[in-house]
Amino acid sequence: MKKLIIITMCALFAVACGGAGGGSSLAVKSGGKDVKFDIKGSSTYISVMTYTEKPTGDGVVRASRGTSYSIDLVNFEPNDTVKVKPLTADSQIRVHFGFVGEENSDEKAPFKVGTYTVGAERWNKFDGASITTFADGKEKADDFGLMSSTPSAKGQLKITAVTADSVSGEVDITDKDRSIKGSFTAKIVKK
Repeated sequence: MKKLIIITMCALFAVACGGAGGGSSLAVKSGGKDVKFDIKGSSTYISVMTYTEKPTGDGVVRASRGTSYSIDLVNFEPNDTVKVKPLTADSQIRVHFGFVGEENSDEKAPFKVGTYTVGAERWNKFDGASITTFADGKEKADDFGLMSSTPSAKGQLKITAVTADSVSGEVDITDKDRSIKGSFTAKIVKK
């Protein structure tokens, strides 16, 4: 009985510390090949997205705004925690997600728990995903093309938890020979 209690306590401790099933784990595929990606650094950025519509019969151009969120995850220790810098070595990889929140929000709107889907009309939309590698002295971005009016990618980005210091979530996106699946936690960068 004593052994069972000790084993149970060790398992609970491992889960609480992120050792079993917690934390960040992404399965990344680019160009049809599995890419080894262990998250070691992150960055976030919040800005405003403005949509303008073509004039209707009354000749008035309508505009609406919403918050645009970016999350960058890297497989190396960045030397600057404020913003992820360009890649500089062959082993470096950056995975990027972008999504738009609710209409009439601004750059002061914090990350919010919710599900953001590829192909959503305008708001609460998963609108950016890319895998960037470094080879032959330059960056090569494998973009999922989510800004297209008819993206071929399928999937969603789910923000599951937000604290004052971090944002956590799950991603599942696939397009042709590339995909990003799994969970992540990114540090929220304060301006």
